[in-house]
Amino acid sequence: MKYLPIIMALTLGGMAPSPAWSQVSFKAVGEGVMSYMFWDLYRAKLATTDGDYQAGEHPVRLTLTYLRDIEASDIVKATFDQWRHLDKAQYVSEYGDTLQGLWPDITEGDSLAFETNEQGVGTFYYNGEKLQTIEQQAFSEAFLAIWLSPNTSEPKLRQKLIGASE
Repeated sequence: MKYLPIIMALTLGGMAPSPAWSQVSFKAVGEGVMSYMFWDLYRAKLATTDGDYQAGEHPVRLTLTYLRDIEASDIVKATFDQWRHLDKAQYVSEYGDTLQGLWPDITEGDSLAFETNEQGVGTFYYNGEKLQTIEQQAFSEAFLAIWLSPNTSEPKLRQKLIGASE
């Protein structure tokens, strides 16, 4: 009991670490592996609160578990390339600085996740620990479109993520 005041002071004072993940319960929709040429890059998993995917409905969680080491700058570049592919190049200039410092370099086995709340506001997590929330729903839609848009550059992975038959 002698430590209770210290714990309360840390918690009430806002100095306690942010909790890992949100408290939302998610169920898997689908998953698949992203490969480039003959390299498996990551395993992607999409989850929703009911286990069904409906475009534009929130909350959702997209988790990428990396199967190889990847530098943060390469993740940012790939994000920009995909936005250009989807005709969403405005997000490169609008969110470029935010993304440049957001993600760490990845080691095999690490995970990055993007989770939206009911309003579509998105939060990034690294190995389950909160990195940053981006308040604009339009960002969430553009980021998720990389994997979930019918115009994605990886339609087979999209099919697996959304639980559709090929």
